Amino acid sequence: MTTIDHGRSLRTSSFPISLAEAGEAPFCPQCRTDEYLIFEEFVPARQAEHSTDLMPASASYTCSECGTFNAHAVPASWRPPQWFWYS
Repeated sequence: MTTIDHGRSLRTSSFPISLAEAGEAPFCPQCRTDEYLIFEEFVPARQAEHSTDLMPASASYTCSECGTFNAHAVPASWRPPQWFWYS
């Protein structure tokens, strides 16, 4: 299971461990495409409570082709296809 740590885990290196931690757009590492993704959750970038720090945007998704689940930070400008705020 993959979890979203919002940058709170201790790191000994300044380099990201994986592409997902660098804030890459979602894709299935097994199928090597984003064509079959079903997005389960998307949280836009937001200000951390009691802080001026910006928490990264995040997404969780499942590949409908192979069943792989993933969740990680995404670029602040990325949005799921046809995503919009309800008003």
